[in-house]
Amino acid sequence: MNAAILVTSIGAKIPLMQALKRAKENFDTSLKLIGADTDPRAQAAAFVDIFWQMPPLPELGFDTLLSYVQEQNIRYIIPSRDGELPFFAQHKQALKLHGIEVFVADAKAVAFCYDKLHFYQNATLSWAIETSLDSHTLHTSRFVVKERFGAGAKSMASNVSKEQALTHAMKLHEPIFQPFVQGKEYSIDCYVDKKMACRAVVVRSRDVVVDGESQVTTTVHDTTLAQKAAAFVTHHKIQGHSVLQVLQNENGSFLIECNARFGGASTLSEYMGLKSFLWFLQEANDIEIDVQISQKIITQVRKNKEDNYFEN
Repeated sequence: MNAAILVTSIGAKIPLMQALKRAKENFDTSLKLIGADTDPRAQAAAFVDIFWQMPPLPELGFDTLLSYVQEQNIRYIIPSRDGELPFFAQHKQALKLHGIEVFVADAKAVAFCYDKLHFYQNATLSWAIETSLDSHTLHTSRFVVKERFGAGAKSMASNVSKEQALTHAMKLHEPIFQPFVQGKEYSIDCYVDKKMACRAVVVRSRDVVVDGESQVTTTVHDTTLAQKAAAFVTHHKIQGHSVLQVLQNENGSFLIECNARFGGASTLSEYMGLKSFLWFLQEANDIEIDVQISQKIITQVRKNKEDNYFEN
């Protein structure tokens, strides 16, 4: 039986699946691509060789996962959703003992990124945006309110008054408060290799954002942001692919959060040469990676789940 790659929580992540297929074709065309999701109607299921309706994480457990992985000869696992990163980071070493490589940072780094309050309290370089459990401690008139854990954009209220912030917070499980900062939004894709060296950085502006994901994004040459991002992910040992969300204005740059996974619009960075999936497969087999990042200014426009590229 051919070896396989398992990608979890595929949902409607068709561009991600296409990027992974490109990596597979460049690494080993015989690899099977298995997509998993709790929803049997996941749109990206049409882009995999085998679809697995995976149980929800609370019901999955390590033994069930290992049994399925061994049954399907899965050698590589790529989790794609924030909420499942802690689970896979926790079991990363145990899976490795069975010859299975997981594309996720170690548990400490994942926990650091997953908890936004902990992230602010422990982030270095003094550029993480102020974050609090109590809105009264923030010296601002406009607020951002979001969930403390996981993906913050899905249930976020932004640029609201204190009264509105407190009302919205009542709808959340564990709300945190941040000052609203007006500025240009950037995503910074980074790749840290297994020796904990940051090998590639691509800075891109978030030009049109829908539900927290860039539908239009453009590469930007900003050496300062790139260097700060590289120093940050290296210091905190965020191995593999990570995406830093940054706001920048005349007062400087503000680090909002770091997602320790391939992002929704990280396909632009893959297009530019930051080939995280290919590098993961190569590093898992002790193959030295070759990093060549394009210096072109490219805009990625996503329409109907398809990425289009335009050179500026």
